[in-house]
Amino acid sequence: MIADNVLMAATKAWRRNLAGSLAVVAGVLALSLGVPAIDGALSNTTVSTTAPLEFASNASVVPPPDASVVADQTSPSQGVVTLAVDGVRYRLTAESFPGTLQQLADRIRAEVQNVAGIQAISPDQAVTSNSGIPGLQATYVGENRTGRYTVYLQSGTGVTAVVDGNDAGVTAHRAALETSVRTVTIDQTA
Repeated sequence: MIADNVLMAATKAWRRNLAGSLAVVAGVLALSLGVPAIDGALSNTTVSTTAPLEFASNASVVPPPDASVVADQTSPSQGVVTLAVDGVRYRLTAESFPGTLQQLADRIRAEVQNVAGIQAISPDQAVTSNSGIPGLQATYVGENRTGRYTVYLQSGTGVTAVVDGNDAGVTAHRAALETSVRTVTIDQTA
């Protein structure tokens, strides 16, 4: 009788362990198959180079040729779009900014200076978008990378565009990226 009870208890424990193990295996399979499927559903897509791409309710840009949206780094509801062009990262953000254009540029300069490996940043240079929005722009260099930031400010909305990548990629696409940065628009009525 005691032996039967011990045998039944051991059988129940074995079944519980088997059920728990199967649940763990099912969870691992769901993660290993489900997450890539979700990620694949949010694919990076090549965008038009002739039509403005709205990346906030009141800001847009015409992307450079062969640019694709990096889906997991893009959120128009938060005013952010990240584009990739042949390994170069091109990130634009739009936000409410109550300060001056120079204060916005100083903030971005401080953020860039805090990135590991950044070695030098040029002085800010005045720039104007195609639609007449005043801006400031600077270039930076680092270990195995180069980049540029551009800031625009109009009607309390600040737009920041940061280009970052290896020297060869940025050099090869410099003109197209510069042309794109100049197409930034900020809608004053939004």
